[in-house]
Parts: sequence; structure tokens; C-alpha cells
Amino acid sequence: MTVASAALLLFLILDPLGNLPVFLSVLRPLPANRQRVVLVRELLIALVVLMLFLWCGKYVLELMHLR
Repeated sequence: MTVASAALLLFLILDPLGNLPVFLSVLRPLPANRQRVVLVRELLIALVVLMLFLWCGKYVLELMHLR
């Protein structure tokens, strides 16, 4: 699987455009500078989780005897 196909697959599964209205409605009561802080924090958490699965996912699957 190439990086482009993995990125497209993640984009389609996570549906960022469909989740955008929910995310904006949750952040609406916060001030603009706090919205940016929350947005960056959540993006970094998502990046760490995705990288963790990218690097360790193969070993977890092998541990469970899955291919």
C-alpha cells in the first residue's frame, strides 16, 4: 500500500468534511485564540495515534497472530 492510497483511505474513513459541522458547533462558545489551541492539540493527538498505529500496528497484529 502506497502512502497516497493509505492517505486516501484514511480520508474516506474519517470523513473530515462530514465531521466539520459537529466540530465547529462544539468550538463555537470558545474565544478564537482558545479555538486554535484546542484545534492544534486535537490534531497533534490524532497525529500521535496515527503514527503509533503506523509504526506499532504490524507488531500488535503479529502478537495476536493475525495477518
